[in-house]
Amino acid sequence: MTIGKSVYEHYAPAGKGVGVLPLVARCRVLEIGFGSGALLAALADAGNDVYGVDAGLDIVENARNQGFANVAHLDVSEEPLPFEDDFFDAVYCYEVFEHLTNPHRLFFEIRRVLKREYCLFFSVPSQEVGMGYGPLRHTFVYPGLLEKPNLERFFMQMYFCIEAAIEPSPENWLLGYNYVLTNMKSPEKPDITEVITKDLSVVGLYGDVVPPETLAKEVALELSWYAWEIERCIQQNKIEAALALIQSLLAGYPGEYDFFLDAADKLKLKGAWSGAKMALSMLIQRGNLPTPVMQRVKQILQEVVAARDTASGA
Repeated sequence: MTIGKSVYEHYAPAGKGVGVLPLVARCRVLEIGFGSGALLAALADAGNDVYGVDAGLDIVENARNQGFANVAHLDVSEEPLPFEDDFFDAVYCYEVFEHLTNPHRLFFEIRRVLKREYCLFFSVPSQEVGMGYGPLRHTFVYPGLLEKPNLERFFMQMYFCIEAAIEPSPENWLLGYNYVLTNMKSPEKPDITEVITKDLSVVGLYGDVVPPETLAKEVALELSWYAWEIERCIQQNKIEAALALIQSLLAGYPGEYDFFLDAADKLKLKGAWSGAKMALSMLIQRGNLPTPVMQRVKQILQEVVAARDTASGA
């Protein structure tokens, strides 16, 4: 018996029920962790072909007694969903994620069985308000993952795009976080477990998953560490190491011109004039630089020549 099946064998569900997100109609739909069966019933009434899985044995038996034939006793943390790829038009998962020992597996399996560009309707309690122990509080297996920025980054890493969100206000904190997420999977996209083993850029992985402003924040976060490392190499006169890092980053972040111009400027200020020229040459070789960028390249090159001539004449 899995951990989930052991813990939730006789669990009395106290989740969202139908919730606040819209109901699809005339679709093949899966609900994960269906609890009382209220949402299953509402989806069936909307003309859907409904399926459900739950780790609670009593919950599944109760659903079968209510006439739901396509329900399975299953722990999504440890067992695969018993459905073919691209089997569902929609998936609902309310107040389940925070109970799981393996949230990655849940999203991996949802991504697999849900058609590309179709929606997952998803909700979790708000950790920022409701985290704690005892009455009216909620504990989590992975508490940091339920903080809003981390949760939304997790969606991104699993290739789910946020289409709509309903967030709690102080007066209705029991509402939690509610999302409509679009499955942006692709055969070419590696799972995050594979990304860990490779050098891949956030732009190439998630450029079509998150909006431009979110992607810009992610890129800035990524490049802030690289900027620190390049600065460290320059200060330690490890110019070749700095240039090697700049070269590798150009492939993954070709449009981040200011970052590479700043790196060349730092090399210039350190007196690594050949290094500065090399960094700028790498940038020029990318081709099709915007006019303002090319003007800045020429300016830094002129400053390099002037600094070198001044040093030679000193």
